[in-house]
Amino acid sequence: MDDSPMYDGIPFDPATGRFRIQDVGLNGLYVADCRALADIADVIGRAPEAAELRQRADQISRGMDALWSLSFGLYLNRRTDTGEESKRLSPTLFYPLIGRVPTQDRAAEMVDQHLLNPREFGGRYGLPSIARDDPAFPRQHYWKGAVWPPLNFLVYLGLRNYDLPEARRDLAAKSMGMFLGEWKRKGFISENYSALDGTGDDPHLTSTPFYAWGVLMGLMSFIEEGQMPAPEAPITPQSGR
Repeated sequence: MDDSPMYDGIPFDPATGRFRIQDVGLNGLYVADCRALADIADVIGRAPEAAELRQRADQISRGMDALWSLSFGLYLNRRTDTGEESKRLSPTLFYPLIGRVPTQDRAAEMVDQHLLNPREFGGRYGLPSIARDDPAFPRQHYWKGAVWPPLNFLVYLGLRNYDLPEARRDLAAKSMGMFLGEWKRKGFISENYSALDGTGDDPHLTSTPFYAWGVLMGLMSFIEEGQMPAPEAPITPQSGR
């Protein structure tokens, strides 16, 4: 998240080597990692490690409840020096969905109020790496508004954990549209895309035209259409996953 506006003005604590912020995205990924590793531990017969990993996931998941904004309907980053909530919004605020942190009701509120909101992350080209109503969005450069395939893919994985089929299909179709549009136009599989016109060579961007994770923009539709295994399916020794 090199130059993400989420971290603009956040003090750095040299004693701890950390920014003074509770980061929703990082905590959400930690919960998801713990749950995934616990599933792997089950398969290879490491029951104590599986139990410890689930305990960690549950502990952090409960702690993340303090980052839920009742008035805003979203998990928000919070300054650890002032306690202030940050309203610099990026798709990483949806990462709690990957580890099944929110309830179904909260997940639906996050999607309805923010993911599909055309003033924030909705619209034809998305997901923008900072909300459309953020003052940094018009720049589009790097993490100041450009669409990044890993962000789209991780949010898509989170949506699959909930009864949110329309949002899931919308994100997969939107991403595939951008992927195919740029492939047919120039033969590019881009590092990132413009949230303004969907191209990978917009002059605002710094985007490599052939980048491995660019294929994630098309992969969601393959999963959505059942042409690849469901990522959230249980891991078993027999499943080959």
